[in-house]
Amino acid sequence: MLKILPIASGSTGNCMLVEIDGNRILIDFGISPKAVATVLAANSYTWEEIRAVLITHTHADHVKGLETGRKKICAPFYMSATSKDKLMAEETIALPYFEKTEILPGMWVTAIPTSHDCPGSVGFRIETEQTVLGYLTDLGYVPERTMEMLSGADCIVLESNHDEELLRYGRYPIFLKKRILSNQGHLSNHDSAAALAWFADHGTKHFFLAHLSQENNRPELALECAMKATAGMDVHIEVLPVYGESTITVAD
Repeated sequence: MLKILPIASGSTGNCMLVEIDGNRILIDFGISPKAVATVLAANSYTWEEIRAVLITHTHADHVKGLETGRKKICAPFYMSATSKDKLMAEETIALPYFEKTEILPGMWVTAIPTSHDCPGSVGFRIETEQTVLGYLTDLGYVPERTMEMLSGADCIVLESNHDEELLRYGRYPIFLKKRILSNQGHLSNHDSAAALAWFADHGTKHFFLAHLSQENNRPELALECAMKATAGMDVHIEVLPVYGESTITVAD
């Protein structure tokens, strides 16, 4: 069984609850614990049910609720060694790159380095004997090795951050536009759709488009681009809301 609860997804904060074969984990903690608790309670989850927390990187929109959140969750926190050093989180467990780590009985996580302007930034391959979930946000491009690591995943959460035209002609300053468009920035709708089509061609059926910019993107643009790239393929694609309210069942 695979369920996701998209608590927050976007430039202002990111946090997701994932339930895989009965194990419940959080990915990122970029909003306040109070806001997280509100969504958890609305979906009949409690802090005590969370058995692990994965952190992608140390930008504020992914960790700004982390310090207080540690006091709420009696479960291990995992991130890359570089992120651990930056946060000075001695109690955190460091994940090696490209190696499977059993974080819970029957659940393995592989940290996949991402091209982003934050040292130690990673995506994840999360797997059990029955299910494989890929989580890939905050990256300027998708390297071939990353594609191969997530090939055949049952479901992939994939960044589709910006529409290039909206960004280029929008109100952001030039330096910020260049940063977002760079190979250490964020995935455009076009680049996300190209990666999504590759994953679909290699067996993935379910996709969630994540980390959409509220300034430089619109859900319908991201979805249209992804649907065009996968025309004729047997896939299901959804755009994650900025703030989620209910659990999405991917597979029973």
